Formats: sequence, structure tokens, C-alpha cells
Amino acid sequence: MCGITRLGSVVPTLHSNARMRHRLAAPLAFVLACSGEIDEPTGTPTPGPNGPPLTCDVPTVPSGPIRRLTRDQYDLTVRDLLGDTTTPARAFPADDDSEGFYVGGQASSLHVEQWAAAAEALAERATMDLEALVPCDVAAASCVDTFLEDFATRAYRRPATAAEVGRLRAVFDVGFENGGFVNGAKLVVQTVLQSPNFLYHVELAPEGETEGAIVPVEDYALASRLSYFLWASMPDATLLEAAAEGRLRTEEGLLEEARRMLADEDRARFGTRSFYRQWLKLQGIPNLQKNDELYPLFSRDVAVALQTSLELFLDEVFQSGDLEQLYTSNVGYVNATVAPIFGLDAADFGTDFERVTLDPTQRAGLVTHPAIMALLGKSNQSDPIHRAVFVRQSLLCQHLPPPPADLTITAPDPAPGLSTRERFAEHSSNPSCAGCHRLLDGVGFGFEHYDAIGAWRDEDGGRAVDATGEVHGTFDMDGPYDGAIELAQRLAGSDQARQCVAKQVFRFALQRVELQADACSLRQVETRFEESGHRLQDLMLAVVASDAFRFQRVQP
Repeated sequence: MCGITRLGSVVPTLHSNARMRHRLAAPLAFVLACSGEIDEPTGTPTPGPNGPPLTCDVPTVPSGPIRRLTRDQYDLTVRDLLGDTTTPARAFPADDDSEGFYVGGQASSLHVEQWAAAAEALAERATMDLEALVPCDVAAASCVDTFLEDFATRAYRRPATAAEVGRLRAVFDVGFENGGFVNGAKLVVQTVLQSPNFLYHVELAPEGETEGAIVPVEDYALASRLSYFLWASMPDATLLEAAAEGRLRTEEGLLEEARRMLADEDRARFGTRSFYRQWLKLQGIPNLQKNDELYPLFSRDVAVALQTSLELFLDEVFQSGDLEQLYTSNVGYVNATVAPIFGLDAADFGTDFERVTLDPTQRAGLVTHPAIMALLGKSNQSDPIHRAVFVRQSLLCQHLPPPPADLTITAPDPAPGLSTRERFAEHSSNPSCAGCHRLLDGVGFGFEHYDAIGAWRDEDGGRAVDATGEVHGTFDMDGPYDGAIELAQRLAGSDQARQCVAKQVFRFALQRVELQADACSLRQVETRFEESGHRLQDLMLAVVASDAFRFQRVQP
């Protein structure tokens, strides 16, 4: 019985950095004993030795999918549109997932029903305060049309047409006849919130353009791309004004607005948190359950506090830091609730989180944070396999397909006198599992100083912890190492890890997986990221400036 999943392929998917392309041949020749040869995932760009040379003289972008607002985007949009913070989208069906990121896929009949219910409730609450909703004196004859044009323009994220305003006026009149201005406004809000112009990211190419042609994204659609990437919400008035004046058509003008938006730390935090919560799967932390007898320090309150601790650290790094800080910083955010998990005295802290310096021999950035280690631990023991999968899949962008249906996957139960490493290593003796264990064990065992809740330990099962490992199957990280701190340092210096985080931000920004036609855009992003010293804010700006972000392919 095999203890882990067999891997169909483990391979980074885009390698556009010039220093890296000459290194590709050897890792790609690696053969897994349990699954066969490594292959590139379908549709992945393969420049350099693994594909045709890149020529990036003109923009090349693939056709983009039709996207609706994700649940997070819906909730933040109605917050900014109506001032409503009730998060109604929590009741919507779960968003589709693409390489770990939420995308608004096809709508079901359940979506339609819940959109209607949410629109009714939102309209009811919005019209309880007409002064906040309506930008004019309701007694004035011109106020109705002013309200309709203003509200539809903000909700549709572009100027409402005369025809659209006319149709909304007919809706308003029906409501007005049966309940006055309040009821008319209520019906309008319900109607607008159920319109495809509100629910979808509408990106129409200019009329008359040839199918397949590459054209700039229309001004207002580009403004929405920018706001939903950086703020996870609708454009503000300043951004819509920039679109109206054509200032987003140049790279300089677009980046000027992007910098302004990132400087708004409160709103930008929603965008960056939306990114890293999806990238790192942080939404699962509050629901973690651990064995009470083995881990009495852990509770739901501790889990929630650990997530907050991690997010405060990530907020800091994404606002002003670089990739090296992400992986190697020994700065942490601690309060009395999480102090024992960090090995600190709770009596030294209050309820508020404090920025502290942690022991650099035990903590280094993201990968050793207790929240991550707890998320990747089992209820009764550490989990070297899932910790290794996290590193390879999320941090190195290596492709891990699902296991075959005929393979039983079980984790070895805790046993007296045996460490987790010893119990998991026994499975490597199975010939059908040895190849996979070679890839995973060498990474996962490096985290054995961290137990199931992320606390540091020197012993496991009565044995001294052995956290040595050896990395295989990467471009620039292969070789032996000792402990997670050294592994984190290796990640910080890895071109493969840098390319991976660039790709993850790219996927989030475009809400789709990269394709062959994105190869030049990804090269642009990686080059600018490197030139910036791998600052994470500059990475976001690099994605904004890329051809894939600024251009679209005309669809039929």
C-alpha cells in the first residue's frame, strides 16, 4: 500500500529568464519510477530549448474567457457601489478553480436564483437611505434621470448608454406608480444588479475588427481589469475619469494609475490578500482541527489568530518587500493567543499583534510560519508529503496531476518509538512508490522540526528530529540541505521560484492559466521583476504593463 500519490509529471511550466533557458535540458530528462517521463502540462508555453524561439516584436495574446464576478469581487463591488457590507455572495455557489485561483465560470440556475435574492435584499437595504444612494434632490424633476445615469454608470463600470437609461426609466416608472421614488429606485437597483453588465467582466472589441486580431483592451474594460486586479473591486471615480480621458491607453498612463491605487494601502490590501489567500489556500486555516489530546494548545481561536499573524506579515512584504523577505525574513506578528505556538511567553503579549523579531534558527518567512505548517499538517502528526507538494506546486509551479484511480493513498499511523520521518520513509521501499518518494520526501522531511500545529520541536517519537533532505527535479535548487531555514534560503535565491511567483500573480490578474500565446508577456513580466530587485509591488506593476493585460484577441 503506497503512502503517497503517484505523480504523472513534475515540471516547471515556463522558463523565459535568459539565465535559465540553458539549464532546462537536464531536469526535463528526469524520469519518475512510478509514472514515466516528465511532460509539460497541456498548453504551457515552452520557449527556448523546449519549443520555438520567442519573437516578441508584436503583441501576442490568446482569446480570453468570459468571466463573471467571483464571490469576493461581488461582495467588494456591492460594498463600494452601495456601502453594503453584508457579503451576500457567501451564499452563492463556490467559484470555479483554475490552477488554484477563483474564476467566474459558467452560471447555473442556482446562480440566477441567488443573484435575484441578493439583488432584492441589497435593494431593500440601499433604499433605506436615499441620500446615500441618490446623488440629487429627489424632489427635482431631473433627479430621476441623474440617478439612473449615475448608478448604472458606476454599476456597469462604464458610461451607461441612452438606451440603457431609457429602459431603466421604464422600470423606475413602474415602481414609482406603486410606491413612489423609493419603490422606483428599489426596482432599478434590483434590475441593475441582475444585469450581465454588472455581473460579468464585459470586454467587447471595437466593431468591425477582424476576428483573431490583437487590439488594445477598451478603456473602461481596462480600468476594470486594473481595479479588480489591484483592489478586487470596481473602479473608483478617478480611474473612470482616466479611462474617459484616454490616459490608460499608454503604458505610462496605465502605470501611473496603478501606482496611485497601490499607494492606497487600505484598498490595495483587499487585492493582495485576495491573491495570496488563493495562492496559499489560506481560507482553510480557520477550519483546521487538531487532536485535542496531542495538541491542547490548538483551537479555532488559535487558528484564526495564526491566519491573522501570517496575513499581517504578508501585508508588509507585499506592500514594501521583496521575494527574499517573503522567504527568509525572521519578522513575525505575535499576540498572546499565538505566542506559545511561536515558542514565546503569552504573558509578554496582549490581544493586539506586535511586530517582533523571531529566532532566525527556527523561523524564516512564509514556509516556516506556524499557520502554513498547521495548514499542511494532519490532525495527529506532521505531514511531509503535503508540505512537499505545497513547495513543488505552489512555490515552484511544478505540475502535479491527480493520482491514478487504482492507487490507495494512506498515511502511516503514529507508532510509539518511531518518528514521522521513519514511518513515512518505510513506504519508499515499495518500488511503485520509490520514484515519487524521492521527489517528495527530500523536500517534506526538511520541515520535520515543525509539528502538526507549526510549533518547533527537537524530538519526534522519542527520537531526535532529522530535518536533512535533498532536492531533486528542479532547475537550480537540487542538492542536499539541512532544515527548512536552508530550504527557504534556497527558494529565495532560485530563479525557478522567482518565475513561479511571477506566473502566480499573472494567473490571478488575468483569471486564467497561461497559454502558449502568453510566452512573450511572461518574459516581459519576469524581466521587469528581475530588474526591480524582485520587489513584489513591482511584480504587480510588471503584470499591468504586459501585453496580456493591455491587449485582447478579437473573438467571433
